Amino acid sequence: MFTFTYRFSIRVLLLISLAVVAWVAGGRIVQAAYPPVLYSETANASLYTTTIGCDSFWAGCKRTERFLSGDMASFPLAQWSPDGHYIAAHLNEGWFVYPKDCLLVLRTCDPVPLKPALPDTRLAWGPDGTTIASYALKRSVTMTIQTIGCWQLDSPCVEKKIPLTDTHLLGEITWSGDGSRMAFSDIVQTGLVWLDTACFDKPEGCGNDLHIVPVGVNRVSWPSLSKDGRRALVVMDTTNNNTMHQLFMLDLDSGSIQQITFRPGTAEHADWSADERYVLFSGFATARSSDLIIYLMDLERHITVPLMVHEGGDLTFPTWGHVPTVKPPES
Repeated sequence: MFTFTYRFSIRVLLLISLAVVAWVAGGRIVQAAYPPVLYSETANASLYTTTIGCDSFWAGCKRTERFLSGDMASFPLAQWSPDGHYIAAHLNEGWFVYPKDCLLVLRTCDPVPLKPALPDTRLAWGPDGTTIASYALKRSVTMTIQTIGCWQLDSPCVEKKIPLTDTHLLGEITWSGDGSRMAFSDIVQTGLVWLDTACFDKPEGCGNDLHIVPVGVNRVSWPSLSKDGRRALVVMDTTNNNTMHQLFMLDLDSGSIQQITFRPGTAEHADWSADERYVLFSGFATARSSDLIIYLMDLERHITVPLMVHEGGDLTFPTWGHVPTVKPPES
């Protein structure tokens, strides 16, 4: 009886092991390659990029890091355009736009400054990478949208000013992947502010089309919208004293909110991947840690892993790059 039970148990364990291996292998097969990642170190105001050299959380990931620039601003943010052709970087002199290869490959060409010099800590790329929107925290009641000719100098530069509001202190602008909605943080009234971009065509602007999603006493910051603009990944301080930031998922239409990180350390400056499965964020490992680390979270499998760390340094503002579409070979 013991022998039969033992053999049966071994067979069950083998079957379970085979099932796990098949599940993991299947995950590797269907998992698309990760996009490249941009991030910054605040101490030396430097910009870096890394490529995650694996196609699964379960594989041994080879991660290579490259230094890109040491001329970043105090908010050293860089944002890849949705089409993958350009990178907007917040340098000491203001916002500049690099052709992708100029920053990543050639390293000898000059970027194009956005004119006028925009004071924003964050910009928002339009859905196809041919427009950039800006709204300067504390300095503006209008949003500025610039066309591709403002950084690709072989076509006209067109700027459109869209009146918004002087009753909210808006900032940290973001634009949905389909172009239908924009969202902002608001430090005057606690909540997320969003608008339907159909209001761009109104002569009076979008001031009457702002919607507020209240979230309670804790301020919402650093929103990242889903492709259809109906959900927002946001950062909130759960202590109301700016000491413990966590990530939340906010439904803009219903107002429902769900906490998705419960870390002993903070989670902030998050960026949602285009396929809405992965999240990059910066955070401390524990409440007493001194180094900000870049983390990668799989929302589907509820797994979070450290991606990059500089001992004695703070890494922050991680953003996803672009995976080029590979055409199938012609038959």
